[in-house]
Amino acid sequence: MLLVIHFDIDADIIDVPQTIIENAGYYQDQFHKWLSNKSVNHSYWSYKDGKKYGLIFRSDAFVEWLNKYPLKENSQKAKIVSQHSSGYEKALPILFF
Repeated sequence: MLLVIHFDIDADIIDVPQTIIENAGYYQDQFHKWLSNKSVNHSYWSYKDGKKYGLIFRSDAFVEWLNKYPLKENSQKAKIVSQHSSGYEKALPILFF
């Protein structure tokens, strides 16, 4: 199923299993906890003076996290369908980042 990941000025569209759609807010919250946990060494940190300073990410980070954790044992994985879209079907479910 398609899910819109909306950022400030545009959106990415990802394809995810129905269970992710049904609990999208929960997975978004869990993703944010993982992403902002300074003890996690993922590739989305920005650094200042050698210290973790902030985060730089798009839907690829969410897709990576979904596939690595909630969908680890699921045969259906999340994938990016399109990036930086300015228009999309308004009936699609949306997460605002």
